[in-house]
Amino acid sequence: MIGRIRLLFPEGSIKGDALRISALQIFSLAIGLIASIIVARTLGPARKGILDLFNLLTSFIVDFGLLGFGSGLLYYQANRGRPIGEVHGTGLAFSLAVGVMVAAVGWGGLPAWKALLPGLPAWIMLAAFLLSPVRFYSLVWSSVMTGLNAVVGTHRVNAVFAMANTAVVLALWATDRLTVDALIVAMILFALAGGGVTFGILYLREPRLSFSAPLLRDGLSYGVVVYVGVIANALHFKVDQIMINWFLGTEAVGIYAVGVRWAEMLFLLDSALGAAALYRISSSPAGESIALSWKLFRVQLLISGVSGVVLALLAGPLVRMLYGDAFRGAVLPLVLLIPGIVAWSASKVVSNMLNYNRAMKTFVTGAAVAGAAMNVGLNYLFLAVMKYGIAGVAVASSISYSFVVVLILFRARGLGADAPH
Repeated sequence: MIGRIRLLFPEGSIKGDALRISALQIFSLAIGLIASIIVARTLGPARKGILDLFNLLTSFIVDFGLLGFGSGLLYYQANRGRPIGEVHGTGLAFSLAVGVMVAAVGWGGLPAWKALLPGLPAWIMLAAFLLSPVRFYSLVWSSVMTGLNAVVGTHRVNAVFAMANTAVVLALWATDRLTVDALIVAMILFALAGGGVTFGILYLREPRLSFSAPLLRDGLSYGVVVYVGVIANALHFKVDQIMINWFLGTEAVGIYAVGVRWAEMLFLLDSALGAAALYRISSSPAGESIALSWKLFRVQLLISGVSGVVLALLAGPLVRMLYGDAFRGAVLPLVLLIPGIVAWSASKVVSNMLNYNRAMKTFVTGAAVAGAAMNVGLNYLFLAVMKYGIAGVAVASSISYSFVVVLILFRARGLGADAPH
């Protein structure tokens, strides 16, 4: 039976890889939800908000620190055929060097970071910065695996670590040791272990690593434009929680983050299809890549749209049953985020085509910057001026997400190749 499934959906095909990635994501999601629910109910909104801010900071560090180099490596490996040993070796050296510099910046600039994220303990901030080399390498590793058309492997590793993380959370909870400090220490240990495991996977595949200054130059040259878009998208998706922390505090962050987590589960639906197709989209001739992107856009819009409606209908009972009354304020933001998430989810495959096949990184970056600026402005209006709270932040995000999607689709439509009418 297993052999028959493999014959029908071979690994390396878009459909086969999408199914495998979906299965792995569902598994990771299910066991991850167990851990997140236990953490939320045990810690409560305010202490959970501290954990959410730590995750937010580490995510920002990765987005800001690597200068778009992961995107540059992916482009030159998948689209320009640079050898794996050269790509891996150059990416490893760069991630370690920049990671050490970012860790030093975090150490020296601690007062500024404390002002940016009030309520987050100093040692937790330092931990986030000191993990920079490992976090950067994780992104490089993912780019190299995608360039090898081996993206299913990254999700297998993620599933194993999700399972281990949940086991640790359950052990801490069962022994009455589930605290913010214990969870942060566990996350640090998992990050270090993950760095070793992922390096070993690529090293076994190609042990001859080399550093290439020309590839470093080319990767940075290509990636720096994409980097501006990455930063804009990072701000677009995460600045709302920083602004909520400023105006409303960690408790509001903890509640809002529950709504965000559930709404962004819709991204799992597009990430399977998008990840499976990214190699084909980036490496195919232009006409074939464009036609494939529009086909996948239609499929993803249907999948995300239907799933979004179902999630909106179930949002209230799910949050109250799983998280308790303390988090009931997450329901409305969750529902209000769904339209923007659905639109963004469906359009990501088109954006990848513009970036990695048509080299239209400047346009994609411009759209991302415009969307992020709109998001910050709307968040300030709804939070500080109109006092709409976290529901207003969710509305601001849905509007700005949809704005970026309109720009992307309008530009891609001009390329033809079966663009929808």
